[in-house]
Amino acid sequence: MFSSSLPPEVILKILSHLPGKTLRKLRLVSKQFNSLVSEPYFLRLHHRHALIDSFSILTAFTGSHGSQSVYLKLFLFTKPNDVAHAVLTARKSFLIDFLPETYRNNEQTLKPITKRFLGQRIRVFSSNHQFICILIDKEHFLFDPINQRLLEIPQSSTSSSSSSSSPFVISFGFVSSTLQYKIIRFLLPYHPICKFEILTLTITGANYDHHLKISQWKPQEIECPYLLKPYPPSHADGFLYWITKHVPQIVSFSLEQEKFSVLPPPPCFEDNPDHRFSLCGIRGNIWVADYNSLAPNMELWMMSGSNGSAWTKTHRIGLEKTFTRYYPTFPIRIHDIQSDCVIFQVLFPSEIHIYYTSKNEVEDVGGLSSGELQLCHYNDVLLSL
Repeated sequence: MFSSSLPPEVILKILSHLPGKTLRKLRLVSKQFNSLVSEPYFLRLHHRHALIDSFSILTAFTGSHGSQSVYLKLFLFTKPNDVAHAVLTARKSFLIDFLPETYRNNEQTLKPITKRFLGQRIRVFSSNHQFICILIDKEHFLFDPINQRLLEIPQSSTSSSSSSSSPFVISFGFVSSTLQYKIIRFLLPYHPICKFEILTLTITGANYDHHLKISQWKPQEIECPYLLKPYPPSHADGFLYWITKHVPQIVSFSLEQEKFSVLPPPPCFEDNPDHRFSLCGIRGNIWVADYNSLAPNMELWMMSGSNGSAWTKTHRIGLEKTFTRYYPTFPIRIHDIQSDCVIFQVLFPSEIHIYYTSKNEVEDVGGLSSGELQLCHYNDVLLSL
């Protein structure tokens, strides 16, 4: 079946556009198939294409039932229009504490997943590469939504110490060049010396038998001459990004090299210094949202060159019908950005909206009266716990 005259690089390119679950079946076709899809080069190529081709959005809803128990409910969907059905299903599940097994619309299935954790609050982080990271108080978990497998990550000696009360922020990312996940606990404040702990999870193995090798938590200190906002950074393509305080700049942190650097800013930083700005890492790219509270409107800029060498304005969204009151701060959380639509959340009150480029209109999806809404980006790739 596989005695093809096509060169191997062409075959690799064709295979890299297939979903991970399909590849897991095709590896049984022949030894040549199995060898090709086991190469680290192919894993990186498949990850890069999955950001565009088979990109899914994982919506995570959290709700507390009792003082020490948190329920995480996840809905996997592939179309922006399914956001409305996910929100409605989640709202219903919280109202009557019942989660339907499946929910079908336009031949797309929303797959609800329920997990129960002990803790005060849950936070969910995306790596754009199969796994999401779940933080409950000071405990860390990796979760594979498709295979519904959970892996508990060892606590660091600092986080498990009862004497440790320093505030910290968590980041989780994937480095495609080294096939590594990294979980970082940044201690606050960042300036002038940034102290953090880093846990590395490396994809190892051969012949399609891949697994994660987990390192020990490693404490680090590095000079940080930038006054960064004390928020969790945005992750995109192996880098973390912050916006500085006062005069806005974009500072990046390489997960591979573990070093800080400054990027050339988008034009909106200089043209509109009185506006509010936020960062989001979506589909392997870093974006800047420029919010004008007086208009009100929002412009989205994507970093289109390496190291911030070029910025492209992709969307301008009018918010006159979205906001009923004046918000001087940034009241929006961007969840997904595509060429034809933008999914975002208004935080006060919490509501989901979709902006359609073709119609130049913002549609209200609805809100969640009980619990918190987060969206994580997920790819169907080759590794499983």
